[in-house]
Amino acid sequence: MDSQEPIQIRGPASETAQGQLTPRFKLVYSTLFALTLLALALHVLLAMVGGDSDQIRTATETCSTTYKMGFGAIVGLMSQRQA
Repeated sequence: MDSQEPIQIRGPASETAQGQLTPRFKLVYSTLFALTLLALALHVLLAMVGGDSDQIRTATETCSTTYKMGFGAIVGLMSQRQA
């Protein structure tokens, strides 16, 4: 047990110089952006083409909630990165 090195926890400031984006941040941001656009596109598609069934209304509401949360998360990531 004594031969193990202590675990070092690195924060965002120690990973890169200030102002540079890490590959992990780019991956998270691009994935979030893609999923938000997908949810928005599905919401619009279901609203235009979908019928009046309960399942379509539920799926439309789910897509609406998802893209709103995704937009909020994108704004949160952008504001956190600027701080």
